[in-house]
Amino acid sequence: MSDLVELQKIAREFIDKRDWRQFHTLKDLAMNCSIESNELMEIFLWRDKNFEDHILTGEDMKSLTMIKHEVSDIFFSCLAIADHLHFDLEDAFREKMKELDVRYSPDEVKGKLSKIPSPDNKNK
Repeated sequence: MSDLVELQKIAREFIDKRDWRQFHTLKDLAMNCSIESNELMEIFLWRDKNFEDHILTGEDMKSLTMIKHEVSDIFFSCLAIADHLHFDLEDAFREKMKELDVRYSPDEVKGKLSKIPSPDNKNK
């Protein structure tokens, strides 16, 4: 069993022990993912470059812990969505990475700030 499948199982058991599945519509799971993402962004709101530097150097462990918690909340939402729809999140991720590898060819985008989509993927 892959680590990701095991994590999805942990999320499923957490939800089921609390009988929360009855509240987990796709809409609400997607909204929760967005809300948790916004909580991550809020940590960085109105902060300057020094804030990030202090996190990267380990000087601001409190903010790093907050970031870890919010990223974990986002990840939990993703695991719950995958479980709700009965798909393998690892397979979906690998498939998406293959698509991105084609869309953003290193030859076209390496070292560039802007993304240059491949001709057959311009509208995605």
